[in-house]
Order: sequence, then structure tokens, then C-alpha cells
Amino acid sequence: MKSLTAPWKLLILMVTLGSLTACGTTKTTPYNSQTIRQPVVKAPNAGASLFAAALSNAYVSSVYGLNDAQKAQQNAAVYTALDSDYGRVVSWYDRDAMGHVKAVHGYPQGRGYCKVIYSAVTVRGRTRQFEETACQNHYDSRGWKFIVK
Repeated sequence: MKSLTAPWKLLILMVTLGSLTACGTTKTTPYNSQTIRQPVVKAPNAGASLFAAALSNAYVSSVYGLNDAQKAQQNAAVYTALDSDYGRVVSWYDRDAMGHVKAVHGYPQGRGYCKVIYSAVTVRGRTRQFEETACQNHYDSRGWKFIVK
């Protein structure tokens, strides 16, 4: 049997690593903020292939994404800000990451109301700002639901 050349070995390694990374992604629901789902740095547009884009996204997420403990802190800050007065900044810090969240305004919606929040998340010195809207129905016990734009 003929042995594989170096480029083929590299390709097999990259496919394997990409597959493993895809298996470890977090399940998202409308009750999670986008600030815990997206890395602070957007992956560059690979343009060459779907595989190259997937590999680039996996790398960026691993380097500039929040770990599970940081996601929990960001999520808690988001919900604290939603349940607080407008303008109150809720912050958290953890080693190489930090976040700040505040609700800036709200409006009635159906049987409940919505709030707009601003967030800034920093990982390894790189910051990304987010604007999100979450709505709460007075008759829905599940809490805030984020509106996808």
C-alpha cells in the first residue's frame, strides 16, 4: 500500500479537527443571548472553499470565543441587566475575558414588553459590541426571549 504524502496527511488532520470542533458546539435556544454564541472576532471570509471557511471559523471560535465559565458569567450579566433599571451597567471579569451589559430602553409588545440591551465582550484584548432585543410575555414563565434580526 502506498503511503500518504504530507499535503494529504495535513488535509485529513484538518478535516478530523474540524469535525471534532463541530461536535462540540453549544446548542442555542431563543433564550440565549448572541453574546455567548459568537466570538468577539469575526472569521475572515475564506472565499476559497466551504472547508476553509469552516476551519477558519473553528479557529477563531477557539481563540476568541468564551469558555463555558465565561459564557455563564456573560449570560448572568445579560439577565441581570434585563431585570434591572435602564442604564445600570452589569460587568464581569475572568482572566483573559470580560463583559459589560446594560439595558438602554424598552417598549410594550403584545402582552408583555421588550428591552434593548447593549453589550461589550472582550477576549484576549479584542472587543466586540452587540445590540440585542429581548421580550418577555407576562403569561410566559420561561422568561426573556431574544429577537433575531
